[in-house]
Amino acid sequence: MEITVEQYKDAINNSLSAKQIDILDLLYELPHSSATAKELAQIISPFNPNPVVASGQIRKIGKAFSEYLSFIPEMYFDGRKKAPAYFSLIGPYDSENGWRMNENLKRAIGFLTHSSKNKTYLVVWNPKRWTWDNIEESVEQVDLTGKCSFRWSCGNTKSIKPGERIFLVKVGTEPKGIIGAGFATTTSFPGRHWSGENKEAYYIDIDFEVLLNPEKELILTLDILKMGKLAEQSWTPQASGISIRPELVDELEALWFDFLTTQKIRHNPFIPFENGTQKTYIEGTPNQVTLTKYERNPFTRKKCIEHYGYSCVVCGFNFEKTYGQIGKDFIHVHHLQQVATVGKTYEVDPIKDLRPVCPNCHSIIHKRKTAFRIDELKEFMKFTSFLK
Repeated sequence: MEITVEQYKDAINNSLSAKQIDILDLLYELPHSSATAKELAQIISPFNPNPVVASGQIRKIGKAFSEYLSFIPEMYFDGRKKAPAYFSLIGPYDSENGWRMNENLKRAIGFLTHSSKNKTYLVVWNPKRWTWDNIEESVEQVDLTGKCSFRWSCGNTKSIKPGERIFLVKVGTEPKGIIGAGFATTTSFPGRHWSGENKEAYYIDIDFEVLLNPEKELILTLDILKMGKLAEQSWTPQASGISIRPELVDELEALWFDFLTTQKIRHNPFIPFENGTQKTYIEGTPNQVTLTKYERNPFTRKKCIEHYGYSCVVCGFNFEKTYGQIGKDFIHVHHLQQVATVGKTYEVDPIKDLRPVCPNCHSIIHKRKTAFRIDELKEFMKFTSFLK
């Protein structure tokens, strides 16, 4: 019996840690997706390579697949005794070429880590199991500081990484639907189960950048989420941490953005000012929180990049051309508008108001209190080049 691409995708998302996924990704990137224990050790830990450790990592990954999929590999003699050949679930092994990743696993890795490098996950709040007594304080904190940080259960999902997108869905009682969104700030880590039971659960820390109180305002309800292609996703899971299907993420982001910018939300995250006062982050550093939301918002970011591409509009740097596959689809997005010029009724135009820039140029743009214009930076670069 052969493990299918879909089975591998499911097992990668739900049985592996972020580190284990990184190891598979490194093996995937090598020529022919093949490496000896020595070669893999050099890549995993270049300053302290250990082939035995690398072999152990491959075995642990194969064992995780085996346990999750209830798939028992054939036995082999490991030098001392017969044991399950867990490594074979990664691919066949020979002493000359090492592991050669099997084709179905390659397809699964290619789909999961390259078509959607930053995945999107759904975490759950069920008031029947936990009452969020201070939700209103949390909503106000988001409004005042730009974010509210929480440690949240992600079920048994071990693969969530910092920076990946998180949506919060309310289930159990009406109204049901999405009430928040933000980004993971940690990898998944184990801890005691939130219920107090003597068992383990996994958690992540989340910065919620949008949070709605379902008792006081509209939320993105299930009846809307179950329309069109989005109906293919389960929006009322029993546990947190399920991944949202990659082919649905763009549609969800567009729907969420439209909901936030068209409905009467009390603390609308895309209105820059309230009573003329600029918002700041918790640390107290003056920052254009609202404009940063536009830069980070997956919907507006995608529209900008679709138009301008992944090269920096200031210096022309392109991460994929320089670093290869590992740099694919990486670029910052900069908001051209200044706080002083943005009014209460301001609506972003991703093509008119946003530009792709590399991290270096982005840092220089914001080096002074009033951000440098893109044309100013280009002139600085021309002048510096002339002096050389």
